[in-house]
Amino acid sequence: VLTLSINLNAQITELFISEYSEGSGENKYFEIYNGTGSDVNLSDYEVWKVSNGGSWPENTLTLSGTLTDGDVYVIYSNSSTVDAAIVAEGDLTWTQANFNGDDAIGLAKSISGTMTLIDAVGTDGADPGSGWEVAGTTNGTKEHTLVRKSSVTSGNTNWTTSAGTDPSDSEWIVHPQNTWTFLGFHTAVSYTHLRAHETEA
Repeated sequence: VLTLSINLNAQITELFISEYSEGSGENKYFEIYNGTGSDVNLSDYEVWKVSNGGSWPENTLTLSGTLTDGDVYVIYSNSSTVDAAIVAEGDLTWTQANFNGDDAIGLAKSISGTMTLIDAVGTDGADPGSGWEVAGTTNGTKEHTLVRKSSVTSGNTNWTTSAGTDPSDSEWIVHPQNTWTFLGFHTAVSYTHLRAHETEA
């Protein structure tokens, strides 16, 4: 008897934020990942920022160019003191990449002609104080590097579910400040596996 075993994992269909780093000094960056299977025109996207509480978007960065499939786009502080390792992997500097824990960063896309938030680190609304809790880490967005888990296949505008309450239910892995080991690439698990095998009748 021939048996087909199908293991379906959700496919990545949209860009999302794969890394966020609030490093010492002006060593700050975030990373956008394309795992869609195709190159993506970035002119359909914007980066949004809210500083110390407020409403989306207080600051806007219009993107351009093409993000190839499997690659990341790194936006970092334009300060001259940024570490050379960040500059080497960076794609674009931004004066507003000066976040310090309580500033939300969002990724927006033009949907039916309207820029719409599709992913975020932090949220609009009230100032959280020093930073937001992530994976059970107090002030996780302050003086830490956040890396999206490889199992995540889409952005999430619900920061409560994205941040989670502990390492198991969070979409993020919290690393110590100035961890740049994962900068410039992202590993995502997204596939459809079809396996055929024979069994005895």
